[in-house]
Amino acid sequence: MIEHLKISLIFCLKKIKFLAFLILSISISSQSMVEFAIEHEALKRTYLKYIPTAINLDNQVDLFIGLHGYTGTASGFEKQTSGGFNDAADKYQFIAIYPQGLYFNSIENNLSSFVSSWNDLVGSKTKTPNGEICSIDADIYPKYPNCNEGGRCSYTSCNDDLGFIKKIVDRAKEDHKIRNIYLLGMSNGGNMAQALACKYPTLFKGVVNIVGMQHKDLSCIPEKPVNFIIYGGIKDTVIPPIDIEASDGYFYEPMSNTFKAWSEQFECKSINQSNFTLYDDFEKNIASDCNDNVQIISLLNKDRGHLWPGIDRSVGYCYSQPQSTLEYSKCNFSISNKWGNDFLINLLFNLAD
Repeated sequence: MIEHLKISLIFCLKKIKFLAFLILSISISSQSMVEFAIEHEALKRTYLKYIPTAINLDNQVDLFIGLHGYTGTASGFEKQTSGGFNDAADKYQFIAIYPQGLYFNSIENNLSSFVSSWNDLVGSKTKTPNGEICSIDADIYPKYPNCNEGGRCSYTSCNDDLGFIKKIVDRAKEDHKIRNIYLLGMSNGGNMAQALACKYPTLFKGVVNIVGMQHKDLSCIPEKPVNFIIYGGIKDTVIPPIDIEASDGYFYEPMSNTFKAWSEQFECKSINQSNFTLYDDFEKNIASDCNDNVQIISLLNKDRGHLWPGIDRSVGYCYSQPQSTLEYSKCNFSISNKWGNDFLINLLFNLAD
């Protein structure tokens, strides 16, 4: 009788251990990239959130937000554009969020006609103080069905994307103990990152605009100081960091103008230029001794074009799970990033010191 009770007790303990393990496994597996929906301007908007399995959410954690480029997707940004930004989240133990820009297909049932973008309050306009944002013979891009403003040169959505991103940040701060918020964007996502820095400078610890110069004579400058990095590739013809006119006939503010304007706005007392090599050759300008001790940095990659740092080809024009099915191509391969994400993250962490 006693032996029978012992066997039953051992069996029960093993079952309890198995159930505990199963619950733990479910809990850990739930800490992965998940798609969330949020209503903004009476529209269902979505974003992806990645929580590393080993992160301790009882403590304060950093939040990184990544913004895809024109015709890109949230999952394409993580998997291909940045070469696996979730790997960096695992390495540095931060939460990563990837919002999805408003999208549509300009030609029904045509995957190649997928359009997505961010309204940085610049690309949705046509006029500047000195003319239009594109030349007379510029390429004309599809217009969003619900855009009543803008004109011949406008190409982004007209919705309140600034408010959409702010709402995502507010929700993240409600759900987690957020310490610092960092924002990075690629191309049109870089335009948007700069616009968010201008609109909400006190919200972010650091902002990176990657190959996303805003349009000529419309490049914004925040009223309050914020750490800011602007990155360009000298071989970039899509959004050139030096030449004003891009290959499609659109005009962009030179990177040096933005660096100078922000440095002057924040009364930076020290400007230093240097050159260094990290897989590619770089020219670096840094403005320091600024108001609120922020820094402004410009990085010119002398070996690359319209690419995320550490990536050899332009990708991210696709989607993958867990993002909802889009009328777009699925990502059928991954890109590896050996140094670019580490480079950017460490720059941001150093700015925060």
